[in-house]
Amino acid sequence: MEYLAKKLTNYIFEKGIITEDGIEIYQYGFQCFLELSASTICSIIIALLLGMLPECLFFFLLFIPIRSFGGGLHMKTYFACFIGSCFILTSTLLAVKYLTVPLLISFVVYIAAAILILVIGPVDHPNREVDAQDNRTFIRRTHFTILISFLLALFFIYSQNTRYMFLQAIVFIFIFATSLIGRLIYRHA
Repeated sequence: MEYLAKKLTNYIFEKGIITEDGIEIYQYGFQCFLELSASTICSIIIALLLGMLPECLFFFLLFIPIRSFGGGLHMKTYFACFIGSCFILTSTLLAVKYLTVPLLISFVVYIAAAILILVIGPVDHPNREVDAQDNRTFIRRTHFTILISFLLALFFIYSQNTRYMFLQAIVFIFIFATSLIGRLIYRHA
């Protein structure tokens, strides 16, 4: 992706669209855009192949905000992150598609994982400086997202939606696991 980002940046630089001062910024922007696009397209393809686009969208509705605000394990390369993300998404969707877990068990697992995520708290990455104010903001946003997810869980229980309650439980297990691994790894960094 870095190679393509450089090529795109050089192209618009040679066309006189940007100045030399903007090369680094545009290259970073192109790289982020290309990586996000590749991940999104791959996720949609996985969801469509499994016939689970609504479940995939719900997965990301929960996963993205909590991982964004709560931090956790980050891979060293985009490719490793891409493979890990595809694995988490695919295994979650396959579990939801082929396993049936009683509603109450899914709810208890979800609650336990949500509590553990709150106990671990935001996990800072050594390459991203976060001050106390940022941490307070991340904690508030994590709490808000978990509150919304709790209301959704209550709705799933009320509507007897075993599938989405199980999906929510799995998402929270993965978030807890990546937070715990990140906490253990970055404690020594």
